[in-house]
Amino acid sequence: MHMFFWWDYKITDFLFHGLTTTSVGSLFGVCIVVSAMSFLFEVLRYFQAKHRQKELMLRSQQIRTICPTETSTLLTENSQSATRPHIKITRIDRTFLFGTEISLWFSLQNLGYILMLSVMGYNGWVLISAVVGGGVGYFVFGQMFMKINLQNCQIIRDTWCMQKCGEPDPDPDPDSDTQSSLIKTTQLAETENPLQP
Repeated sequence: MHMFFWWDYKITDFLFHGLTTTSVGSLFGVCIVVSAMSFLFEVLRYFQAKHRQKELMLRSQQIRTICPTETSTLLTENSQSATRPHIKITRIDRTFLFGTEISLWFSLQNLGYILMLSVMGYNGWVLISAVVGGGVGYFVFGQMFMKINLQNCQIIRDTWCMQKCGEPDPDPDPDSDTQSSLIKTTQLAETENPLQP
């Protein structure tokens, strides 16, 4: 096994025992397969982001029916249809969402490890084909991937930051209440006895 990059077309035992390339054509075929796997990796990342967005939108709709935002409360008070049906995520929906998420994660992990093992053979042509396939995949899906992530941030901000359910908890840290009460007590003691050190 080589411990440095080499540029020969003869690869012995590529990923599996007995899978060897003995000609430039067979090396070209291996490089096409590696490029396709790199492209598929980017495609799966895009599908994973779309799946997360679908789940996020479903949960956002569910939360909005339970906890309306301030503006939706003002709008529904003036309209006749103030009652909206609650959206329920059934056990089948959860199972389908979780199964899809697990299968996408499993596919991404395995494909990533196979690509890593392909490149760890230190053949320069295989490395270039992996980089080119991933680059083309990112060129095709990169802008859509970033757009989905920005939309997800918008959904999270609109859903969880604008809710009107109960009293908002300004600081979830329980120690901060005791710290603020100690500061107030110290300030009160200083104002009552300003001459004492």
